[in-house]
Amino acid sequence: MKKSKLILVAFMGVVIAMMSIVIDVLDKDQVIPADQLPLAAKNYVQDNFPGGTIAYAKVKNDLIKTSYEVKLNNGFELEFNNDGFLTDFED
Repeated sequence: MKKSKLILVAFMGVVIAMMSIVIDVLDKDQVIPADQLPLAAKNYVQDNFPGGTIAYAKVKNDLIKTSYEVKLNNGFELEFNNDGFLTDFED
């Protein structure tokens, strides 16, 4: 009886460890080239910030959604959803 409980606890520990690794891998921000942004996001930047250039772009993946964070060389920060539509704006 004690041996089966010990095996069960060890198995649960392994499962929890594996789940935390999978979640950590899936929940990462990754810097990407600006040309990999969705077309709608690139068009928004061009139309609304004609003198601004993209300093960096990140793809933010989590378990529920994918979004894009864009920082312009003039300090503006924009966030776009997976389709490239604006969801957040900071100056």
